[in-house]
Amino acid sequence: MNTRRYAGCSAMFAIVAMFCGDAQASRATLFDSMGGEPVLRAAVDRFADIVVADDRINFTFAEADMSKFKKLLFEQLCNISDGPCAYTGRDMRTAHAKLGINTAEFNALAEDLYIALGKAGVPYRLQNKLMARLAPMKRDIVRPRGASGAAFPAEPKAESQSPTPPSM
Repeated sequence: MNTRRYAGCSAMFAIVAMFCGDAQASRATLFDSMGGEPVLRAAVDRFADIVVADDRINFTFAEADMSKFKKLLFEQLCNISDGPCAYTGRDMRTAHAKLGINTAEFNALAEDLYIALGKAGVPYRLQNKLMARLAPMKRDIVRPRGASGAAFPAEPKAESQSPTPPSM
């Protein structure tokens, strides 16, 4: 009789352990699923190299302290992917206010991040999850032409509808 109870308890324990193990696996953070700190650091290092070589956006980083940039980017990506990091940098609006970044430049940077994550071995579906978390920052980074802090001048005002004809 005790053998049956022991076998029954063992079987029940195995089933509970199996379900708990699945629950633990499903609670893995995006940070852990991407490979954790070593993979994210490798991606950030590659990303920095890629943006510096990318003529579409490298002028934005011309005077940047790339060591500080990489530190803050790692913190931000770690934090936003539910890793154990705290982001210590400025908010995105303040950090990018004077850069005058347009949509094409923002998209080029996003493309470069995809490339860096892929080269670091992050699966595409996880790259998409990370990018979905980063996407809302666009509204704080991209500045419309002529917006406060933008590097571009405001659009010129339209001339009157009937210009003065040239003199002969």
